[in-house]
Amino acid sequence: MKAKSIKGNSPSEIKTALEQNMADDFKPTLAFVFISIKQDIDAVSDLLDKQGITIFGATTGGEFIDGDIGSGTIAILLLDMDPSNFMIMLEDYRDKEPEAVASEMASKAKERFKNPTIILSTSFFTRGEMEALLGDQLIRTIESVAGKDTIVWGGRAGDDFIFDESVVFTNHLSTKRGIIMLVFDGDKIVATGEAASGQKPVGTEKVITKAVGNWVYEIDNKPAAEMVLKYLGLNLSPEEAETFNPSGMGIAFSVSRDKGTQVIRGVGTFNWGDKSVSILGSIHEGDKVRFTLPPDFEVVEEVRINAEKIQHDEMPEADALLMFSCIGRLTQFGPIAGDEVEGVRKAFNVPMAGFFTYGEYGRARNGNNEFHNNTCCWVALKEK
Repeated sequence: MKAKSIKGNSPSEIKTALEQNMADDFKPTLAFVFISIKQDIDAVSDLLDKQGITIFGATTGGEFIDGDIGSGTIAILLLDMDPSNFMIMLEDYRDKEPEAVASEMASKAKERFKNPTIILSTSFFTRGEMEALLGDQLIRTIESVAGKDTIVWGGRAGDDFIFDESVVFTNHLSTKRGIIMLVFDGDKIVATGEAASGQKPVGTEKVITKAVGNWVYEIDNKPAAEMVLKYLGLNLSPEEAETFNPSGMGIAFSVSRDKGTQVIRGVGTFNWGDKSVSILGSIHEGDKVRFTLPPDFEVVEEVRINAEKIQHDEMPEADALLMFSCIGRLTQFGPIAGDEVEGVRKAFNVPMAGFFTYGEYGRARNGNNEFHNNTCCWVALKEK
């Protein structure tokens, strides 16, 4: 399989880049399109569709094909994969529960391929209740139908930090409330990757003693909001607490798993009336957690070294690379976020594309498929 990556600031630049890259008889069959919500999605889709290219598309919180992070741009990974080795599905969930839609899609994936590998994205209203249903529940639903060994990677679509609505799309179809799955034949396409956060747990392990949905009310039988403030070393007045918003401070829990590495759960907002905190992803009573330190610049080097090891040990000759990195890493690392992207790309030295997401999907190291926060998920692809 041959791959090429292109980027542009407009559909016209993408048109020129596409023509230049197809001039040597390169005939792509599949395109990953990571695009700013401010761009003309229909125009870009039309360009690719006219070339007979199947589209897996998502809007972003920033997009890239290398260490040069784009903002408001278009990044595309083109593959000439055998069309018999993949299928695309996109479904709107407005009239159904997302889990029911995901179950139907996973069933179709399993019918098509005995050993499916799934690249996943979702679009949603970021301030709506459906957001919570597009995390762990989606992963567990897919596994319940396709099997726990099914490989799942991806990221939720973004909207340039607007935090309103995102879009997923394919040829002639897009939706702001949808699930898109690119399904590979896992017997023909090898997918190897890593989910890396770099956030280090600190302090003693604590237990979630009261939680409903994605709201935590008590930790070790004490009010959750008070526990978070104590961890931060803050002593706020009731008036200050009412307006305190921890979501931009990189506060997160490291949640223990029976198998594999811990999973990061970001802290969203406070409800000072009942002293609860919202969690970006599912969390349950009985979960064992520790607070974490925000990732530092050493994490960039750690991600690169791990990528080089996986490349050497598991996939020395990849064809292409995808990356789904949390938008929180962009805000925390700033320009250094490009070094993390480029470090992984250089490890494999193949065409790549990726975007900054509103939540990531990927297999924890030595563990299960998970929904992640503040994590860099990448996956290398190889057609047998």
